[in-house]
Amino acid sequence: MENNKPQVEKYTLDSDELAGLIRATLADGTTISFNAPGHSMLPFIHSGDKIFVSPIDRSQIRLGDILVYVHPRDGKVLAHRLVCAEDEKLLCKGDNVNLQSDGWISFADVLGRVSRIERNGKSLHLGLGPERRLIARLSRERKLVPILNFYRRHLRWLSKNKKI
Repeated sequence: MENNKPQVEKYTLDSDELAGLIRATLADGTTISFNAPGHSMLPFIHSGDKIFVSPIDRSQIRLGDILVYVHPRDGKVLAHRLVCAEDEKLLCKGDNVNLQSDGWISFADVLGRVSRIERNGKSLHLGLGPERRLIARLSRERKLVPILNFYRRHLRWLSKNKKI
């Protein structure tokens, strides 16, 4: 029996190639997806989760959105949460990063917005809905990571002391 499924190959792109691919795809109004690397957005985005990035207009950006952008200092493509906006400047930060933000960026650095997250083939919505504004505020006030760490410690304690 012949296998008619298309063969999918994995490629690793550097930041310039990834940014170019995202820009070209979003310019057509098409959504692009790729696997997220790293742990800076835990617990909402895990390393290896598939993130879907959609085009965004400047007027559509809202506090708490997860923006995909090219960092102006090092050229890396990042997907971090918008925690503050002033005039034409945007301040983004990883959800799992307590102290430093990514610094101010401009809309010109923004490639798109994360519109969907998939983990193990299932769509996730936590962190993308109305709660995103609260997450952004807690992150901006440096309260999110301590809350998440408390929750993680509590879960570890529960799993260690679980009676079966």
